[in-house]
Amino acid sequence: MKILFTGGGTMGPVTPLLAVHEALSQIDPKVESIWVGTPHGPEGKVVTKQGIQFFSLPVARLPRRISIELLALPVTFARALFGAWRLLRRERPNVVASAGGYTAVPVILAARALKIPIWVHQQDVLPILTNRLTAPFASRVTVAFERTASFSNKSHVIGNPVRPSLLKGDADRARELFEIKNDKPTILVFGGGTGSTWLNDSIDEIALSLVARANVVHLTGIGKRQEKDRHQDHHVREFLGSEMADVLAVADVVVCRAGLGTITELAALEKAAIMIALPHSPQEANATTVERACVVLNQHRTSPEELLLQIEKLLDDSSLRKDLGSKMHAVLRTDIADELAQMLMGIAK
Repeated sequence: MKILFTGGGTMGPVTPLLAVHEALSQIDPKVESIWVGTPHGPEGKVVTKQGIQFFSLPVARLPRRISIELLALPVTFARALFGAWRLLRRERPNVVASAGGYTAVPVILAARALKIPIWVHQQDVLPILTNRLTAPFASRVTVAFERTASFSNKSHVIGNPVRPSLLKGDADRARELFEIKNDKPTILVFGGGTGSTWLNDSIDEIALSLVARANVVHLTGIGKRQEKDRHQDHHVREFLGSEMADVLAVADVVVCRAGLGTITELAALEKAAIMIALPHSPQEANATTVERACVVLNQHRTSPEELLLQIEKLLDDSSLRKDLGSKMHAVLRTDIADELAQMLMGIAK
């Protein structure tokens, strides 16, 4: 049996599919997974480290403004569609699985033409454009939240899967890897696989104040690394792979964007978080949905000093951190990777 996963450009549409891949590998090691993503996104390195064969297609993205990219869109999409059709004819997967991303559109259209079953998963509260385009062609559609159930007449509310390996993080390994001090709490800062310039700049301004009372692990995103570590307790990296589970295990406070993959991981691990949604994106609806389970800040109204104040409030109140972690855990189901894996195998058969 062969499963083709598709999606990328950011880690948003990648993490739930990786969770299902991990579960499939444990249920039946003979199941073969392949992946179709973008040429330059962060997903290529991540999925190949999982032993998944990776293919890329041209990205036929719909830009928001009139540009050369928009004028070239018909040609780019035709190239992507033909590449997808040729790849599917050669690889002959039993099912195609997607959680969004522009690369998924030509793959799913080609799969429909070739009568290959399709699963589409909508994790954000507000349905994203690529899922709205592809859901009509799907054999099965799942959604993370009850309020998204009307997204498709095929929708099944199930939650969002977390990678089983993420639950096996070891705080002691993280302390050894980063030489984290035991007498200080630890703050984890990250803006997703592609990073956040606003978050990077804000943390850079308050880093010296933070390290006066905490260890700081700051993931800037690939290609967005700031200046080198300015203090022995300020650990700056662009990206983490398998080590991410360990760093999450040791983190007392997480400062992050409001992508559903991030929310899912924090819910599974019961972490106290400060979330700053990416403006004018589906993350804003995500943040509104979980605002009682974390501290939600508005990027346009938050200065570095205000961010520092909110972080210090959480560092000062262990009871509040515990309460927020419990509430985050109740936001949505995350223990569904096995269930989705079994569903995919059923569709494939």
